[in-house]
Amino acid sequence: MAAAACKGPEDIPEDILPKEKMVQLLIRIHIAEAAVGVRNLPSDSASKLFKAYQNELFKKAEVDDSVYARSYSYYVERPELMDQIYAAVVDSLSLRESVGKMD
Repeated sequence: MAAAACKGPEDIPEDILPKEKMVQLLIRIHIAEAAVGVRNLPSDSASKLFKAYQNELFKKAEVDDSVYARSYSYYVERPELMDQIYAAVVDSLSLRESVGKMD
């Protein structure tokens, strides 16, 4: 019980992606969403294309989609951590946009 009391808010369980990896994945996911969105596809086609992009992103990052989903849920339940993650995502996307690098 004493060990649990000492556990701080930054102690992320081993089965959850670290904040830095979540930031990188979310950046890539938002870029993929934008790439699909500019194509003006019907929603079912856009959904299939986005899913293909997302699967490729997970494969490149060596992350299982269930690990991503579990990690996302973990951070959603901890708004202070999710705020930190999204602050980094927004900063990175803003910087990429300002230098014209949205890959």
